[in-house]
Amino acid sequence: MRARAVVLAAVAFGCVALVVVVGCGADEASRHAAASPSSDPTTTVPAPEVPPPLDGHDALDASGVTWSVGDAAMPSRTAPPARAPLPEPSFGASEPARPGDAHAFRLAVALRAARATRSGAKVTKMLSVIPEVIEAKRRTGLDPFADGEWLLVYGAKVAVPGPNANVVKHASAEAEITRTMADGGFGAWDAGAPTTPTTPPTPIAPAARGVHADIYGVSDVLVRPQTGIAALVPGDRARDLAVALAKPIDLGVRPGELARAFVSEPAKVLRFLPAEIVRANVAVKAASDGGLDATAEADCPDAAQCKATATAIEDLVKTQNSLVVRIVTKNVLGGLAVRADGTKLKATLHVTPEQVDAALNLTRSQLGLPGEDPSDQTKR
Repeated sequence: MRARAVVLAAVAFGCVALVVVVGCGADEASRHAAASPSSDPTTTVPAPEVPPPLDGHDALDASGVTWSVGDAAMPSRTAPPARAPLPEPSFGASEPARPGDAHAFRLAVALRAARATRSGAKVTKMLSVIPEVIEAKRRTGLDPFADGEWLLVYGAKVAVPGPNANVVKHASAEAEITRTMADGGFGAWDAGAPTTPTTPPTPIAPAARGVHADIYGVSDVLVRPQTGIAALVPGDRARDLAVALAKPIDLGVRPGELARAFVSEPAKVLRFLPAEIVRANVAVKAASDGGLDATAEADCPDAAQCKATATAIEDLVKTQNSLVVRIVTKNVLGGLAVRADGTKLKATLHVTPEQVDAALNLTRSQLGLPGEDPSDQTKR
């Protein structure tokens, strides 16, 4: 589905985040492209109360990831000692819904900063011509990839939009958005009753009133919790999320990053990773040559498992990086380095401008989009 492909593209720039965490496979390299965004310090507002970091990582331990990508399998190894599973997350009325709280999935993209880079501009322009994005702009007045300052997705599922809070900071005029949505055929959303029978409802500002929206291939509620913020959220959690998003929002990226993604259980996304590898963080920055630099870290149960996994990923990449894959991807996998650092699994990848272009060409072909406009081609 194109809506799911939009997700794939929004999750990591041109196959970068996927490649870094998994080592990507030959078949995967020719089938998947992803997009990852980052931080723009001018758009980040003061942070709410956030749990303390975990070993330098986002303190996000929940599980429940259901979106799977890839069919490759890691070589069999001696099973490590059993460990308790990560807690199954809930999201909404039964627990706080603040952006800084623990969730199974978090994706932060500094869209404005990305558009100021060579590769980021190409990715966002491609996303803007996807039919679902064009239709959403026609009905709402918003194209996050062309006009947004940042994108934040957080919740229990690795999915965009999905059953998460999908939040965009934009610079569009609120009055124009209101006029466009009035003609967009949306039904009014009723803020509803208190979250629990004994708790009075938290007041919701008039600006947060929402509509039932069927956009991007999902039926959810579109709320505007504060000026310059629009959020597509599940209807049964819309009140909680409207209240949470009316407060200051911290994008959660670090200085210089274009994007940061967190997945509590990466093996549920990338099936060839051992289930014991948890808490994966991927960050993407702009490279000086116009490409992208990506780094990834994940936690291992012990140093032996980490070393074995690093070796297995390197072996898998060598096996999968065939001549055809090298030609199609401009040998993007050739720059992948994976290593064990104690109980941390680490990976780095430099993606050249030409490799970004190759990933975008694969994505356009997959989505049935026209080729790159010659006027947009940057000197290579």
